[in-house]
Amino acid sequence: MNKKYTQAGVVHFGTADALQTQIMPMPSLEPEQVFIRVISSSVNPIDVKTRAGLGYVAQSKAQDAFLPLGYDLYGVVEETGEQVKGVKVGDTVLGMAGFPTKPGCYASHVTAHHNELIVVDAKVSERLAGLSLAGLTALQALDKLDVDGGTLFINAPTGGVGHLALQLALRKGFDVVAVTSRKAIMKAMNFDVPVMSYDEFFMQVRAGQLLDLVGGKLACTMLSNMKSGAAFVTVPSITKDEVIAHAASCGAHGESMLVQANPNQLDELYQAVATQQLRIVVSKKFKLDEIALAHKFIEQGEHFGKVIIVA
Repeated sequence: MNKKYTQAGVVHFGTADALQTQIMPMPSLEPEQVFIRVISSSVNPIDVKTRAGLGYVAQSKAQDAFLPLGYDLYGVVEETGEQVKGVKVGDTVLGMAGFPTKPGCYASHVTAHHNELIVVDAKVSERLAGLSLAGLTALQALDKLDVDGGTLFINAPTGGVGHLALQLALRKGFDVVAVTSRKAIMKAMNFDVPVMSYDEFFMQVRAGQLLDLVGGKLACTMLSNMKSGAAFVTVPSITKDEVIAHAASCGAHGESMLVQANPNQLDELYQAVATQQLRIVVSKKFKLDEIALAHKFIEQGEHFGKVIIVA
């Protein structure tokens, strides 16, 4: 085949301006792989960190090699390997593809393993691309916490993972409080959940649990303000060791997590969106050739919910 496609990523790590696109030849499909025309993808914090040269994937890149970015995928199947099951040409699919070692969904087309995909309604909005990595992260983090373990404080609740975690926690029956410096944005997002500022959180020692989506110094300070025995899950991988060590020093117990592809859980999330029990909030959309602008927008810290990339 002479098919070619566009993929965005980095050769040299750096600022958003380091992002570039390359024209790639269609790869030879392995028996269980699927070649997909991308409708949309989304930007996740791990993409920004990898582009800057941080984390395992960045450290594994060969010098001067092109590293494509992006894990979220919403698209249409164009080719399938001979052993692919459950997916056929023409299907509209959703997935978290290539996580963590083989990103590549900032693209016009992408190759994915059939076990990473679920089939969805072709009429769904392109914002669905924002569901996969963030939704799975939120769901799997909540599974590590106890619905009867007391108030669940969630920091960074306006972010991609945070705004989904809030909704999922409420559906699961957690007593949820959103802790944020962006109370006006939380109000505009119209979630039926109590909201407090960080200053309010620190006015008294808190009992319960923490879903930490910020990491680092803020996570440590919040855990220091919680009663001994507090449970927590910390999501940012770069500061996980620091947070876990600090938690142990103040009597908290918990763990870090790394999201895993899980088609059953992804289908659960999709069904919740399809039945309007879960909302994917999108603050802005960018075209694939505007990927540098998308990363700059994320780094300005003014986004909320998801930032979508439209191929």
